[in-house]
Amino acid sequence: MTTHKTLRSSLVATLLGAALLLPTTALAGKGATYTTLKRAIATGNRDSIVAEVERAEKLPCAPCIDLVTPLVDHDHPDVRDVAAWWLAKRAIRTKVRDDMFARLAAGDSTLARNAAELLGRFMHPDALMPLEIAIHDDALDDDARAAAAVAVGTIGDYRGKAILEAALGSESAAVRAAAAKGLRNIRGNVDGLALVEVLGDDDDAVIREAVLTIGAVREVGAVADLGDIVTDATLPVAVRKHAAWALGRIGAGNDDARAVLTAVADEDESMLVRGAARAALQSLR
Repeated sequence: MTTHKTLRSSLVATLLGAALLLPTTALAGKGATYTTLKRAIATGNRDSIVAEVERAEKLPCAPCIDLVTPLVDHDHPDVRDVAAWWLAKRAIRTKVRDDMFARLAAGDSTLARNAAELLGRFMHPDALMPLEIAIHDDALDDDARAAAAVAVGTIGDYRGKAILEAALGSESAAVRAAAAKGLRNIRGNVDGLALVEVLGDDDDAVIREAVLTIGAVREVGAVADLGDIVTDATLPVAVRKHAAWALGRIGAGNDDARAVLTAVADEDESMLVRGAARAALQSLR
């Protein structure tokens, strides 16, 4: 039998648990000080830094800019990202942006990568031209150039479409994959014709990103090539699954897409590909 003492204990525990949740909610975006921010950064711990920078979102603290700005070159991408997010909310963002433009052209791959990431987070179309130059800068390594392509997609401005389509011809597979992925983030993009040409790429990551973007924009002109991919047993199962999904996205009313998916759903040696083809056929109905 439940006693009054047990009920009281349960109620106290419940209220205490609720009370413990309140500070986290109340301090979202605020509660930090210069001292707590400095202390968190000094720990070098990713989680501590990210949490405290987020708490400093609304902190009116000019000296804090000198604390946060160096974090754009931190070893961990999460720290670099939260630093860019924080700086984007400050009046200093124009100066920071211009500094990043200079970094892109300086020939240092690590600094250029970090600059590209920050400019993507800032999401300002003024960065498109410097990023385009960086994508094709042979002085930079693949990571930096791919980061520049990613940033163009993150910005999402329609003018970035031509930049990324040109990047599909890069000699770097990492850049081609980043460009193919970025094209599905371009606002208003409903055309994936340029991606059809890279479906025969020799890099599986490029093919995967191209397939996903083609499915996202529903490029009808890719149906035949997607059929070749989904039935090609030499390709990774993940790529073939994505191709089946894309056919389901764009194949409504297309007899060729339906025929390929039906054959794959019945006969493919991979259970995962068969399942993806069946799901695609369901979407066509």
